[in-house]
Amino acid sequence: MQVIIYPPLAYEVNGELLGVAPEVVKQIQARVGDINPIRSAPWLRAYEQAVSSPGQALFAIVRIPEREKLFKWVGPIFSEGDYFFCRKGSDVRVADLEEAKRVTRIAVRKDGYTHQALAAAGFRNLDISPSYDSSYKKLEEGRVDLVLMGERTYAYMVSKAGLDPSLFERTQCKFAESSAWLAFSRDVPDTTIARWQQALDELKSSGEYDKIMEHNFSR
Repeated sequence: MQVIIYPPLAYEVNGELLGVAPEVVKQIQARVGDINPIRSAPWLRAYEQAVSSPGQALFAIVRIPEREKLFKWVGPIFSEGDYFFCRKGSDVRVADLEEAKRVTRIAVRKDGYTHQALAAAGFRNLDISPSYDSSYKKLEEGRVDLVLMGERTYAYMVSKAGLDPSLFERTQCKFAESSAWLAFSRDVPDTTIARWQQALDELKSSGEYDKIMEHNFSR
């Protein structure tokens, strides 16, 4: 069971996995009796392994049409609005998606949600980076015009890259509402998926999910 580091959904402190995703998964595991260990993994390796290898679980990733048939899904465990961000003080102004398509460069992480979703939406001005960190650094250095980021998580992600969130500002252009889910390889039995989904639904109805969200976003 692999987790992608994406604060505050998932991050490590002294080797311990923390954040919304690990806390939710641990609560589900306790309810369904699952004892598989949770390990952090680099994005591309974890994604490719989850697609091609049996018995895999990956979290948390955005559920989009391009990925729908690659996995079985449990969720959502988190949702937010995705906006284009520019460097503060830049001349870049985008009010809608057509204007965003006309800027010179938009940084995306290779095969990540932003890469796949923007490419599917007809964007041809994508600057592909190996990580989100490198995308933010390119934006800070003025090497790209925009980066697509979540309105609730961008400050955490930018800080993780060693940058000051105040260096960037949100444009008025909203791309979509995205949701992070738990993704299981296609060979995982439907009965397992149903048990995990039921456990998540119970976690939400009991109020425990709200406590996890409040705990992680009040820091």
